[in-house]
Amino acid sequence: MSNQNTQCDIDEKVIDLRVLINVLKKRFWVIALLTALAVTASGLLSYFVMTPVYEAKTVLLVTQAAEKQQVTAQKDDVNSILNNAYRIPVLTMNDYIGQVKSVTLMQRVIDKLHLNKLGYTPRVLAGQIRATAAKDSYLIEVIVSNINPVLAANIANTLSQEFMALISERNTEVMDRSAKFMRDQMNNIKVELAAATDPYEKQRLQGVLNLLAEGITRTQITRSIDLGSTSLAVISPAIAPNSPVKPNKERNMAVAFMLGLMASVALIFVLEFLDNTIKTPDDVAAHMGLPVLGLIPATNSRTR
Repeated sequence: MSNQNTQCDIDEKVIDLRVLINVLKKRFWVIALLTALAVTASGLLSYFVMTPVYEAKTVLLVTQAAEKQQVTAQKDDVNSILNNAYRIPVLTMNDYIGQVKSVTLMQRVIDKLHLNKLGYTPRVLAGQIRATAAKDSYLIEVIVSNINPVLAANIANTLSQEFMALISERNTEVMDRSAKFMRDQMNNIKVELAAATDPYEKQRLQGVLNLLAEGITRTQITRSIDLGSTSLAVISPAIAPNSPVKPNKERNMAVAFMLGLMASVALIFVLEFLDNTIKTPDDVAAHMGLPVLGLIPATNSRTR
């Protein structure tokens, strides 16, 4: 008994599959027409309507980067204060990437290339820039997207140069503040030294003055170094791309083909489901469950 039921299920599945195939064959022209229209529309949009977008990439090497943000313990002794005063600020990779799209840097690039004449703002320019850090490395990839390939390369190269200059200027400002702080401390120590009468206190204050003078000298040496060039280096300048990255015409047309095919097949089955008319003897048996006893052939007036 079970074998008979299994055989009936198989027959029903075969019949259902044949019905589906017949439905597709009957309305194959719908599939072909809709698929061709979808591919044609996608091709027209990709080739004649959509504006091509180019990408220029430059790669920066970070030579001085910390694994994580360093937190130093607060100490009151003079040596620790001086060490923190003339130490070169070391940023993490996330800090560098965060500054690539800063408003200050975007404005510097706009001013350098006179992009304000083209209607660029820092927000608009930042929307065309993508900065990522390569995994397990100290490389920063800066990718600029633009409809003009030459302008994309110019923005990428100018961005890398201005980024290095900005890092150097900010580090120089830190060194200047440190030097000013130590000079102010020296003036205060000199006043205390002039008023001191205890020999040991004078000796201590004189030692502090010597340490401050040494710290100022080290700060001046550090300030004279181009810190932007020492912490960053351009290892791959951007060049004008030859081919656009968007739109991908072949991919768009392939996606349109698949979507058109699926939409047309779905439409066929919907139309078949909504069609409850009887056109063939098989429809009589399927819808009414009655056997077909005979057929009346279609005739025209001349045949009659």
